[in-house]
Amino acid sequence: MNILTLNTKGGVGKSFISTQILPLAFYDDSKKINVFEVDNNNNSKLNTEYIEFLNLDVNNIDKILLDVEFSDDINIIDAGGGDDTKNVIKSLAEAAVEIDLFVVPLLKDYEVTKNLIDTINLIRHYYHNAKIVVALNRIVNDARSEFIYFFGNEELNVEGVINELDENINIVLINDYNEIDVIKNLHKTTSLDAILKNLDVIENEREYRAKWKQEALQISDDKSVQRAYFSKKIKDTILIKRLITIQQKIKEIFKEVIK
Repeated sequence: MNILTLNTKGGVGKSFISTQILPLAFYDDSKKINVFEVDNNNNSKLNTEYIEFLNLDVNNIDKILLDVEFSDDINIIDAGGGDDTKNVIKSLAEAAVEIDLFVVPLLKDYEVTKNLIDTINLIRHYYHNAKIVVALNRIVNDARSEFIYFFGNEELNVEGVINELDENINIVLINDYNEIDVIKNLHKTTSLDAILKNLDVIENEREYRAKWKQEALQISDDKSVQRAYFSKKIKDTILIKRLITIQQKIKEIFKEVIK
């Protein structure tokens, strides 16, 4: 399956969607997940054991075309903003690479929302029958009240761009998950990595709790130190359980749009 994450505007969370959300949504233990970041203005790194991550500039996109075309893996292509987006989709289309899903991340601000139609038109120009998903990103409470330039707001006399979208475009709501932010910023890895590395802990929690108690007793005679050690292990386990719940929600969201 080939997924292209794109928006001609930068700073909308394409990399976040590509590395943190989509791997959770499409993980299948029988398939490898590849994330290709194609961006002349970004050289990010990803600390991961379960995702094959490659960063390359647009001029070198030909290096992955065959890999994507002849692969049965989950291939997520993260296109940079501006001209990078245009050059990436043009190169993919010219090479006749089939894209199964186009994901367009969107934040709530006006300029980004106004640009949405241009991005969709760009996709349709090269892929006439494209399956497009607009991902409203980082929702805190209520999407309609936060994304007023997308949905519109009658009280404020704001016309929403949703009225310009055709019925074949799907909309998904991505919440602003603190748990994913903690994994990304404090643990410096992906949510998928965090889950997969700790599956054994979740499946055998009772045995691990007994093990942690023994370890706590061994590291110090100070009961406060012992409690702190054990408490950290329990809190980490709770975090992973929450991530698993989040993954189930995200899987359901995208399951509906790829039917």
